[in-house]
Amino acid sequence: MKYKCNLIQDLLPLYYDGVCSEESKEIIEDHISQCSNCKEYYHSLCKANEVNIVPQNSDFESQKAASFRAVRKKLKREQLLLVAFVLALLFSVAFACKTFLKHQSHVLECDETISVSMIDGNLLVRLKGNQATYIRQKRVEAVINEEEKTCLFFYLSGTTWDELSTSNEVFSEYVLCASDKGAEEIDAVYYFDGDYTGIENLDGNQLQQIVDISVLLWSK
Repeated sequence: MKYKCNLIQDLLPLYYDGVCSEESKEIIEDHISQCSNCKEYYHSLCKANEVNIVPQNSDFESQKAASFRAVRKKLKREQLLLVAFVLALLFSVAFACKTFLKHQSHVLECDETISVSMIDGNLLVRLKGNQATYIRQKRVEAVINEEEKTCLFFYLSGTTWDELSTSNEVFSEYVLCASDKGAEEIDAVYYFDGDYTGIENLDGNQLQQIVDISVLLWSK
């Protein structure tokens, strides 16, 4: 042999990859035809570079695809359940807040949203941008400043919910005194949010004190 085995084995990878020259190729082929060691080394090199292609198993692939579909379906179901839970929680919170606000009753402040007028013989109170849930009123006859007068004192109560949810374009009306109940006999209407206990039994001076802290909304 003209060439040593170490040299040939160093060239065998180039021979295997087909990048050596024609002269080197002839030398390598001539050598491995005579040298069993180098020939065996070349075969081992070929086996080491073989790519084993595993045949696809259709049943396995089907099972894998079905498993992926099941996982996606489970995740989607869990997402839908989570969305439903969040919506139900939000609805419960909103309902609880609405119920709470509807039970928060308070006396309405007397401002430009409250007015009183006589219409068709009926004394009516008109409320803008709100709803009243309760009307407290008391008709009082007394002598004030040496004049005998019939006064009507009242106040309105409402809920925080109605106050927040009613549009400013909404007007609500309530009858303070109907025509058949002697509305025309009333001389003045006052908004009084204080204590009504025994107000009808007060004398002129005491009633004047109530008048002084009340808001006159209507008079003849």
